[in-house]
Amino acid sequence: MVIGSPKIGKEAPMTATDISRPLNILQVASHDAIRAGGSVQMMRLAVGLQERGHRVVCVFNQREGGEDTFSPLRDAGIPVYRFPMQKIKKYYGMLRFRHFLATQNFDVVHAHRFRALRFVALATRGMHIPALVGDRKNSFPVPAAWARLYGSSKVDCIVVNARLIKDLLIQTGKVAAEKIEIIYNGVDLAQFHPALDGSTVRAEFGIGPDTPLVGMIANFAGKKSHHIFFDAAVRILQDIPSTRFMLVGGGDTEVWKKWTETHGVADRFIFTGFRTDIPQIIASLDVSVISSSSGEGLTGSIVEAMAMAKPVVSTAVAGNTEFVHDRETGMLVPPGDATALARAVVYLVRNPAEAARIGRQAAEFVRDRVDNRKRSERFESLYYDILRRKGHR
Repeated sequence: MVIGSPKIGKEAPMTATDISRPLNILQVASHDAIRAGGSVQMMRLAVGLQERGHRVVCVFNQREGGEDTFSPLRDAGIPVYRFPMQKIKKYYGMLRFRHFLATQNFDVVHAHRFRALRFVALATRGMHIPALVGDRKNSFPVPAAWARLYGSSKVDCIVVNARLIKDLLIQTGKVAAEKIEIIYNGVDLAQFHPALDGSTVRAEFGIGPDTPLVGMIANFAGKKSHHIFFDAAVRILQDIPSTRFMLVGGGDTEVWKKWTETHGVADRFIFTGFRTDIPQIIASLDVSVISSSSGEGLTGSIVEAMAMAKPVVSTAVAGNTEFVHDRETGMLVPPGDATALARAVVYLVRNPAEAARIGRQAAEFVRDRVDNRKRSERFESLYYDILRRKGHR
């Protein structure tokens, strides 16, 4: 199933004389929509690679009733295809995908998430893929079966967004260190910049310009540990009763809405659901928070807030510790410690000059590390290096 894309013509495979020509690149995600961090990162990479002159196609999981969120790719002229990748339907999806791949002569297939990599690997048994790249962007323990695929000869490289994830892969004993590349998340600095005005968001929710606004941008998933955020919020309200809290992200929020009602603080919390105006959301905040206890790679919303010179408070998990340096580029607190999280937020709200200094240093720190244009160039170099190494000169 193709969505709003031009017909793709078959191109000649790479030869010994044209290694520098634009690449024919397929990006594959097991997400069924552009909502979660991994799908957003794939979208940004696809756009960045196309801007560098490459031909890019994107494949997503296909589910019945799935919402069409692919306009950023469609608007950029990037074709989007969908194949079922879950349950029994995945076998039909693999057959369709295999036929699709056989007609396109892709130079690079880049699979985001393990499910996408496994889907590609099973669908292409016996087929030659010039370069196959996988991703891993969480710090959960690596199952042995996953490590075997990551380390197999079929996969040329695994890209991670934190040193800790690279270490976890190496510790399995099945993935060679030289096969793992660290490339941090990408941020479009033309959209996420310190000069952006968040007053429209505050006006939308009836929040005055002087009201402290603390937000967490994260889907309601277990690894985000929203219960720590809510416990911290109660403590923050004891010190600064005027504080408002904004929860941005999809998922089941009913239990938390009832929680705020039970604690008599429902008027202090705003549940926005999924939003596409994340830059404006961040611009409206005084402090951006992430309360994850485990499993994170590098939290996209924290990096985006840092790029916008917003002070952040993060738990000390995975790649976040590589970016958030306590009282230098943000406030770092122990995972699972609601009291420490509350103290850090209160400190930033009560010390606006210090918060502004930390925000400015954060923006300076992340600028070159997460600029999506430079990230796209790094991936381009990685793809070319793999093709050269394998003799596609």
